[in-house]
Amino acid sequence: MKFELLQLEEDRIRYLLSGVTAAFANGIRRACMSEVPVLAIDEIGIYDNTSVLFDEQIGLRLGEVPLQAEDLSLFTQPEECQCGGTGCPGCRVEFMLSSEGPGTVYSSDIQFTDPGVKPAFDKIPIVILGEGEKLVIEGYATKHVGKEHSKWQAGTLCGYKNLPCIDVLDSCDGCGKCVEICPRNILTVENGRAKTTNILECSLCKLCIEACEPGAIKLSPVLDSFVVSIESCGCMPVKDLVAKAADEIKKRAEDLDAKLAELA
Repeated sequence: MKFELLQLEEDRIRYLLSGVTAAFANGIRRACMSEVPVLAIDEIGIYDNTSVLFDEQIGLRLGEVPLQAEDLSLFTQPEECQCGGTGCPGCRVEFMLSSEGPGTVYSSDIQFTDPGVKPAFDKIPIVILGEGEKLVIEGYATKHVGKEHSKWQAGTLCGYKNLPCIDVLDSCDGCGKCVEICPRNILTVENGRAKTTNILECSLCKLCIEACEPGAIKLSPVLDSFVVSIESCGCMPVKDLVAKAADEIKKRAEDLDAKLAELA
């Protein structure tokens, strides 16, 4: 397997994986979305809500606010906690939200009892309060994985595609029709012949093949190479998200190997 980093930002990574199967690339994608545990607001108690939104809508908005933790390992998932899931500081963190209008209630108004936990973004709007309207909420956040509910989904836009391979044959007459029709603008004409400028951006749409009258363009996917794009919801840096996803896959593979060894 070969790994080549193409792009790295705080919340987005793009890399090229070569010498692997589609199942392997898809395993990383799925693990980023559904297997990496994170914190999310799980249960709330509304003491006062005179805003224009129903209680259920407020609850849904709070649940989808991504949360950051300085040390996520301090929290365990409720079903694995010593308290048996009844609730303790080891498996949940409590919060308070109290606001009075006029004004907009933002995610930054959510105050957690643990100073190491906070919303990933401060300006996520919750509700607009009018004159005299109030919102008073208490509740707690727990640690789970995305396959339990989308609010625990650490990875958002996660996908992959085969690395394209474009061959321009000698029959190319440099007419430029492929350049005009390409939606990704990755083709150009140099010295009377079509040429690719950035093969990684090709979407394998094959419009260039249809437009080429001499049939000089051949396009095919490289079956063991994949361009993978992963974005984090903001709960953790995306490089940590991919690393944790790989760890989860390794852990499950080791568990499966151990169980198969017991049956042998």
